Amino acid sequence: MMKSNALPTPASIMLGFGLLVLAAIFSTLQTASAQMHEACPQTRGVTPIPAPQVTAQQVEAGTAGLMDFTREASEQFKLVSQQSIPQAYYFACLIRQDGGPWQSGSTYLVQLTLDGRVFVHSRDMTMSGRLLNPVILAEILTSLGVSQADVAALRNPATARTAIQSITTTLNGEPHAAFDATAPVGQRPGIPGAKGYASVYKTARRPDPIILLAGFDMRRAHTAQEQIDYGDPAVTAADVVDRESLKAFVYEAATYFGEMRRAEGRVGISKAKIAMRDRTDPGDTTPCTSTCWISRPTSS
Repeated sequence: MMKSNALPTPASIMLGFGLLVLAAIFSTLQTASAQMHEACPQTRGVTPIPAPQVTAQQVEAGTAGLMDFTREASEQFKLVSQQSIPQAYYFACLIRQDGGPWQSGSTYLVQLTLDGRVFVHSRDMTMSGRLLNPVILAEILTSLGVSQADVAALRNPATARTAIQSITTTLNGEPHAAFDATAPVGQRPGIPGAKGYASVYKTARRPDPIILLAGFDMRRAHTAQEQIDYGDPAVTAADVVDRESLKAFVYEAATYFGEMRRAEGRVGISKAKIAMRDRTDPGDTTPCTSTCWISRPTSS
């Protein structure tokens, strides 16, 4: 007897969406430490990517230039954006290998969107989605040829969209330059560690270019302070003890993610990723600490 194919219910759709969301957000946290010591898997159709001619180790040792390393990395990012998704994932794995040719010491890669959001931080994935300190972003943009007027307009919500369009036009030429915000300028104090090299590249998968940074050891102190709504799930990560509680937790996470997306669009998605990856306590201003989305292992 043949079974009829039942249409998916809204709850099952939400659950499926939630599983995909959690897989995308949490998998990097679970595998990051293992990937430091294990080779990146090559699935079917994925071809080897050669080591760069200028490696991160050479830059750290002072035997090669940061500009050459950053430029070669941006060209490789541009190339894989034109290839298959698995090929892009493979390269994303390679750049996360501590001690590999793409990462050594403070020489590693950070992808930045034009509005200053960290798209990918190859050393610390919990930094992804965070907003860069606007002073550092201004230094990066002006070093790449963006006008002071566009930088100022970017900070104003009323003119930010127009500013992004103008900045995109400027950066479509894929400029590259060193930046340094460590020295004080006028009333602005210097920001320790805020220097490196920036190289812009256009990708086949995004309408706007990406700013690739290298040699900038970007820490939490280099990001802007934002109000993050961590949500208030009825079932938290710490409550998961069996399959049913796991399903309830996934449903809560998917609901939270969807609400953030509807409320703030792409910015809301970034903030949701921050909340779901954050292992620190956000403080007493929210009803939910970081244990909402990541359970802490109990000490034996």
